[in-house]
Amino acid sequence: MSDEHEVAEIDLDVEDVRQVAITTDPQGETIISLEMPGRQFMNLIFSPEVLAKLEAHLAEANEARAKITPLQ
Repeated sequence: MSDEHEVAEIDLDVEDVRQVAITTDPQGETIISLEMPGRQFMNLIFSPEVLAKLEAHLAEANEARAKITPLQ
């Protein structure tokens, strides 16, 4: 038996970021509400630790994009 597990990936087109809600409690969650085609909505709920990881990945992606995209 293999120790590897197959993980399903889901690709979703996002039309708009409708809302970002951050709780006032520092230990609380952050909710990002996304609008999908057909006016379907998805709420992503992040713990502070997971949000920090997301922010770090986005910063890396922005830095990489800045290196390949000339300033206008």
